Amino acid sequence: MMKNLNGVKNPIDGTDPNETTTLRPKLETFDDILPYVGDFGKYQWLLLVALLPYSVAYATLYFSQFFLTLVPQEHWCKIEELVSSNFTQKERVEIGIPKSQDYPYYDRCHRRDLDFFPILNHKDIRSIKWETNKTVDCSEWEYNLTEIPYASIAAELDWVCDQEYLISTAQSIFFCGSIVGGFLFGWIADHKGRIPALMLCNGVGLLASIATASANTFWSFAVCRFLTGLAFDNCINIPLIIVVEYMAVKRRTLVVNVAFGLYFAVGSTVLPWIAYYIANWRFFAYVSAVPMMSVFITPWILPESARWFVAKGRIDKVVQKLRRIAKVNKKSPDTRIYEIFVRNLTTSDNQKESATLFDLMKSPRLAKNAILLIFFWSLTMIAFDGHVYSLKLIPSSVFVSFSLACATELPAGLLLTLLLDRWGRRFCGFITLAMTCLFSFAELLLQSIAAKLTMSVLSRFCLNMSANVGLQYAAELLPTPIRTQGVSLIHIFGIIAHSIAPYVVDSAKIWDGLPMMIISIVSLLAAILILFLPETLGRDLPQTLRQGEDFGKDQSFWALPCCKRSDRHRHYRPRQL
Repeated sequence: MMKNLNGVKNPIDGTDPNETTTLRPKLETFDDILPYVGDFGKYQWLLLVALLPYSVAYATLYFSQFFLTLVPQEHWCKIEELVSSNFTQKERVEIGIPKSQDYPYYDRCHRRDLDFFPILNHKDIRSIKWETNKTVDCSEWEYNLTEIPYASIAAELDWVCDQEYLISTAQSIFFCGSIVGGFLFGWIADHKGRIPALMLCNGVGLLASIATASANTFWSFAVCRFLTGLAFDNCINIPLIIVVEYMAVKRRTLVVNVAFGLYFAVGSTVLPWIAYYIANWRFFAYVSAVPMMSVFITPWILPESARWFVAKGRIDKVVQKLRRIAKVNKKSPDTRIYEIFVRNLTTSDNQKESATLFDLMKSPRLAKNAILLIFFWSLTMIAFDGHVYSLKLIPSSVFVSFSLACATELPAGLLLTLLLDRWGRRFCGFITLAMTCLFSFAELLLQSIAAKLTMSVLSRFCLNMSANVGLQYAAELLPTPIRTQGVSLIHIFGIIAHSIAPYVVDSAKIWDGLPMMIISIVSLLAAILILFLPETLGRDLPQTLRQGEDFGKDQSFWALPCCKRSDRHRHYRPRQL
């Protein structure tokens, strides 16, 4: 009944198994049976739609703090004597603030050491002869709210000059919360189920985002952002893993690029303008909590991972899920395929395998792949965030430049969708990061504001593609028993990189070109490292630790799908145990 591997339609359900994936004679894994119930039908399209709220929540968590702490570049010492008079902002700066050679062409941290009372009744401020060049430190500041039409919490609490590090520190504290959340929710996902972990994750993020609006000191803000950070990464990692596991091997690329190239792109492009038109950081904090309300609908729009059920030996739940998929996809497979599948699973001890991160490191090849993925993802995130935060260094509308950079997500996703299943993960990751290195170096050398912005947008375009490659790579390369914990571990190191990135941008105080120099170097290193990973294009997800250890042993270093067509759809065949 199961010998239909040469293009002959299967008598069980009347389908050609070669249409979607190459099936083996025995239904040994979830990948084997999925095509019989539909691996790219209505059920999978509904899952793609279900990713929308989680992708938007991820974009909001990622970028909202940028706008919660945004400070205008044009700020200067607040001089009460001049503020209480009828002087304009320009006149107050001209009277009380020393000039500077760098934009905004005045000293943002000092004022003239003068008695300003005699100036108040002076009719012509341009005729005043300054009698001293002495300056004193500012204690309060004024802000030009023309480009940024609201005072963020950083502006309200004057996190500028010698307190400017508090902005980067608050961002780092947010990502520290992500590290704790990665371990916590990753463990819950692998031991208690993906859906309970996702609901708890988003519930914490919802409450903490709402609490952020009540912060009135640095430490109250930091605590709220730490708790909000618990939800970061896992709010998208868990749904992404679920949907990828239910998707046909050939369609995995579509999942990541719909989630990020479309949903994330729209969310991140619109977010700056929500902040701009709300023009109140506390109200914006409330709005940023809205996407996390997906916690209330999660059990109804996302299924529990069938592969998790397989790994836990809950075969009845697996069959129940398969019947549900077949019903939605309007498939009518013979019931005997379920019986064969159950028999194969129940007679195989490998399907009940449970593992921890320590097991990941016990296997040499798995450990090597995990370490390479960690470095690749971390370096990519330093480059990615470096370009995000460096936008505020370019003297232009930060809302326009931020939207332009985020708008590259969609064309980058579309282009990657066309290339990833032709060129493979390794080559796409290499070429996009190599191009990032070149564009970042060009941004360092160019002087024109328009040219710098163009290079920044092109770098972001390439980084969008390399980040999508990294997201998909980890989910495909790690075996089922350790997949969620492994992805969480990789992203935890990525979160450490997130925490470092704001300080990379702060290095501009040492030399204006230093941030781009650092970004160029880390992009080149990441491009080189990805070449040492095995290609996953067209291969089944590894189900056990042994399969994960053996994955890619048949590949040569120089084998590229774009050069050798025969490798494109060859599936991984696990060793018989």
